[in-house]
Amino acid sequence: MLDFFLSILKWLLIGPALFCLIGTVFSFIKNESWWVRGFDFPRIQMLVIIVFSAVLLYFFNEVVLVKYILWAALFVALCFHSWVIFPYSPLASKNVKNAENVTENTLNISVLVSNVLMHNRETQKLKSLIKRENPDIVFMVETDHWWAEQMEYLKEEYPYQLLKPIDNTYGLLFYSKKEPTKLDFNYYVQDDVPSIIATFKLDKDSKETFDFYGIHPRPPAPEEAKTSIPRDAELVMVGKEIEKKDNPTIVAGDFNDVAWSHTSRLFRRLGNLLDPRIGRGMYSTFHADYALLRWPLDHIFHSDEFQVIEIKKLEHVGSDHFPIFINLAYIPKEKHTQEEPEPEKDDEEEAKKKVKKAQLDNTTAL
Repeated sequence: MLDFFLSILKWLLIGPALFCLIGTVFSFIKNESWWVRGFDFPRIQMLVIIVFSAVLLYFFNEVVLVKYILWAALFVALCFHSWVIFPYSPLASKNVKNAENVTENTLNISVLVSNVLMHNRETQKLKSLIKRENPDIVFMVETDHWWAEQMEYLKEEYPYQLLKPIDNTYGLLFYSKKEPTKLDFNYYVQDDVPSIIATFKLDKDSKETFDFYGIHPRPPAPEEAKTSIPRDAELVMVGKEIEKKDNPTIVAGDFNDVAWSHTSRLFRRLGNLLDPRIGRGMYSTFHADYALLRWPLDHIFHSDEFQVIEIKKLEHVGSDHFPIFINLAYIPKEKHTQEEPEPEKDDEEEAKKKVKKAQLDNTTAL
């Protein structure tokens, strides 16, 4: 009887290994179903499970051939996931340089992004972070009317505001110390999911301007969207818009996607955007309450006129997301000295297909 239970236990231990192998295979499938795209997220977790499973297989002797086949498959999966997440380790080369010789005359822009969790009521924690970091721009998502009321005090230090509190978890609150020449909402895919587009002078005495995009697309999840089509379409539409304008740009928000996913990399290539986390770390912002289930969902990408003064994940504010902060120096003379993402030949066609699918989905919904 003991041997029987031990045998069952060993087979149960193989389950996580099979799960990771299936997830690895799905990484190569361009299917938008939420449960398929969900495998894009837990790369680190799958990497740990693969190593753990490979060790456990040493004690699995019932079917030796099966053991060696699994070992081989796990090794391939291990190499793949390591390759995917390696750029987000401090061992990789930095995608964005550290800004050097920064002085009080250096033009810079600092941004704080926070998904507040709509039903979270611990406002004081976020207020304290805003006061301490003193960013030029505060961008908050998942904000309802209650959150808008709680943040009214910001108008004293942040006179330029664009507020869209909504009770559907897609509300946005935007606050800026810098005066915009343009500040407006956009609805790329769905009329209940807004985004922000703004243009600012880097300094009141400067002619130099930059664009800021604040986004929070709908996630692929059973209670939100059955597929990743709405999210994917919004990302590629923003990327295409940035490409056409060719202006210094910062894009920030909760993308409901990880930086290493196919769609995020397509978005970066379309907009020629850099990722300041590459070579520095993952800065995993979600889930704030579960350290073992955490990955980077909140992002700040930018064009190559900027270099990093500081980037950091901030403390817990009662939300399921950590806020993220960045301070960027504007150094246009070093444009094109940083490694921009290389476009691929099928990018334009793929972007068109994603947008068309979203348009068809909206037409069907009507």
